Amino acid sequence: MKREDSLKRKKEFRYTYRTGKATQHKYFSCIVARRKAGPSRIGISVSKKQGNSVTRNRIKRRLREAVTPFIPHIKEGYNIIFVARRGIPEAEFIKLTEMVRDALNQSKLLDQEEVV
Repeated sequence: MKREDSLKRKKEFRYTYRTGKATQHKYFSCIVARRKAGPSRIGISVSKKQGNSVTRNRIKRRLREAVTPFIPHIKEGYNIIFVARRGIPEAEFIKLTEMVRDALNQSKLLDQEEVV
């Protein structure tokens, strides 16, 4: 995931949490909010309850890699936050990627139904 594809500011995260619609999945929640203009941006949130910094950063890296192949196919004008849930450190990467695709399809954010 490139730097310009990610949510960086606290203000953007707050806006997305406040106005977005959430969908729940086994390993993460996906929160989607419309933005005024520009390309879609993606943020990843991992609570300290998930473990120490090594564990949290590993979770972020895995989620980032699971989302990356779908970025070119995501419609423009959305903020998307993936919030890690319990059990995600043990999840298989293929299963995680499938769940990300399902979450994006469920939110109607992918241009094509069958991507990757």
